[in-house]
Amino acid sequence: MRFAIISVTEEGKKIASDLELDLKNDPTVLKVDLFHKNVNETFRDLFDDYDCWIAIMATGIVVRTLCPHIRSKLSDPAVLVISENRKHVISLLSGHLGGGNQLSIKVAGIIGAVPVITTSTDLKGRIGIDSLARQYWLDIKQPKLIKEVNQLIAEDTKVDLYIPPSFRFLESHPLVGMSYKIHIWDESFIRAVLPRELNISEESKRKSEENRGVGIESDKTLDLHPLLLVAGLGSKKGVTGDQVFFAIRSALQHLHLPLERLDALATAEVKKDETGILETAAKSDLPLNIVPLQVISHFKHPDCTPSLLVQREFGVQGICEPASLITARPGSHLLLRKTAYNGVTVAIAVSSGND
Repeated sequence: MRFAIISVTEEGKKIASDLELDLKNDPTVLKVDLFHKNVNETFRDLFDDYDCWIAIMATGIVVRTLCPHIRSKLSDPAVLVISENRKHVISLLSGHLGGGNQLSIKVAGIIGAVPVITTSTDLKGRIGIDSLARQYWLDIKQPKLIKEVNQLIAEDTKVDLYIPPSFRFLESHPLVGMSYKIHIWDESFIRAVLPRELNISEESKRKSEENRGVGIESDKTLDLHPLLLVAGLGSKKGVTGDQVFFAIRSALQHLHLPLERLDALATAEVKKDETGILETAAKSDLPLNIVPLQVISHFKHPDCTPSLLVQREFGVQGICEPASLITARPGSHLLLRKTAYNGVTVAIAVSSGND
């Protein structure tokens, strides 16, 4: 994630500086930029350039400044507000799809504050359909129904959720069990089904009437398509399968994801005969994509961190980061930057969802 921290006072500036140091040690954080004062101009010019804004100032300042720039819950970055006494971290905008609620908990933990979350599903101890999509990197195909699904969940109605066998790990998620009735089906995507007896939106009803009943079923289902998640691997010579397997699991823990959510492994051709990597691919039953060095040498991506050691030894900028991004296809980005675990490096990329 890319964080921007903005402050207006000297105390706020000190909090921003302390927070920057902690966030930069987090492998899920790709960038942290600090801004001081010039709030209107900064939000106007840079609002869409970051995944999360942390404002250390009065909430009123942030609300008044942000209003002209807010467009959609599907694309707006998360916005958190920290009180200057370090007591509260408020999830102000994009709490679900933007990850604001979970980020407020993360930031509050760093500075010793209390997270302030006001979304109804979270307050009821449930998980909304958009929070589920954010947590497991799912592309929502009918976003207009998010509100209706979440309203049912907040009112203690369990929504029917059809999941493929590869997502059976959701059955053990306590909040999922409290929010949905799980069904296993043979499709490769997830579907939430609204009860037919409940009214759907006025717009959906109008369209259904215009079509004389045709398409009403699609108006009452919300589909979530898994984005492609790829773990890129690099390693020292002679690493074992256990070392590689442990590294992948450790990397996924940073993202709070199970191994079952991973779709593929990737590495460069110089590692194609590395026994530990091959054993792990076989053990996990995941496809292993071998990326030619020539492809990596021509690959450019802002998320990649060049390695002088790899450049000197293999003539390319890196192994695990470009391999993961190339395999996840154009438009992908890193969820986890290159992280080393006992001789193994792992980076995790996700596809764009525009396929």
